Amino acid sequence: MRIEEHKKALEEHERNIRRCIDEGLEENQRNLGYNISQACIEMLSIYLIKMRLVPLSVNFDHRLFKSSKAFDSALKIDFPSKSKILGLMKGIEERRNYLCYGKRKSYSDCEEMVELYNKLKDVIGDL
Repeated sequence: MRIEEHKKALEEHERNIRRCIDEGLEENQRNLGYNISQACIEMLSIYLIKMRLVPLSVNFDHRLFKSSKAFDSALKIDFPSKSKILGLMKGIEERRNYLCYGKRKSYSDCEEMVELYNKLKDVIGDL
């Protein structure tokens, strides 16, 4: 996927995240979990493509980020703030399934997911 396509996908997920926030986190927790997880994948893809560390055709599976070891074994690359980025993405992936499946979770659980996403955006910076 070209970098422009990753950017369009990121914009779409961010629109959906804003909608979830505007309409209520608890009522939209499944959409929130999915869209934050996918937005993180797009954000990291853009970041790594811009640094020329991965091919333009990169397409990460969100499950890869449940463990830093899984990511390291799949991609043996180093990049600025790698441990911090992967730590945040791991936290997001753990919460993704928690929010997306099962009974309704609390507002604070949903808010925590948004906070992790915002921290990741701060670390990766402007794309």
